[in-house]
Amino acid sequence: MVQIDLLRLRQCGTQPLTGSIGPDSELWDGCGLRFAGPVEVQGSASLAAGGGIVVQGSWRAPLVYECGRCLDDLQVAVERSLTLLFTPDDSWEAPDPDVRVIDGRETVLDLRDAIREEIVLEAPRYYTAGEEDGRCTRCGSPAREYRSEPNGLGPMDPRWAALKVLQTNQEENDGGSQETGFQAAEAEAPHTR
Repeated sequence: MVQIDLLRLRQCGTQPLTGSIGPDSELWDGCGLRFAGPVEVQGSASLAAGGGIVVQGSWRAPLVYECGRCLDDLQVAVERSLTLLFTPDDSWEAPDPDVRVIDGRETVLDLRDAIREEIVLEAPRYYTAGEEDGRCTRCGSPAREYRSEPNGLGPMDPRWAALKVLQTNQEENDGGSQETGFQAAEAEAPHTR
């Protein structure tokens, strides 16, 4: 759990923050990220002027990506700083997405939703393994196999080979080119002005 005891915080003025969120938590449902382990959060919470709360620290998420080059799974630890600002609901008037409003009567502040939002916004969506001596550091394949020359003059990326076969089969079955199919579909479609 990643929570702050607000009663204790109001007494002491600051409170250390450590916690984790499991990789299979329902909190991650629908976020589009895959986790290899728990997300770790460290930092501190302190009181701010007007009864607000400032949380500063960092998060570390062990994410699983599909390599943009060889499509193998990669485990990458993504780490970022964390700054969250909370203000009592009666003291904030302007809508600001960076300021979260809390009920002044609450005794515990659950940070999971705010941390989820930060991770979903900050974590990269795609990742490509590094290259060393012209080879993918993950699978060892020559990196040049996954490159194409400008203007499509080089060899086809091998990951597209299955689609090329499907396109060729479709053209043979249709007895025409794909371009002709597009032209026919465009002629049939009603045009609006």
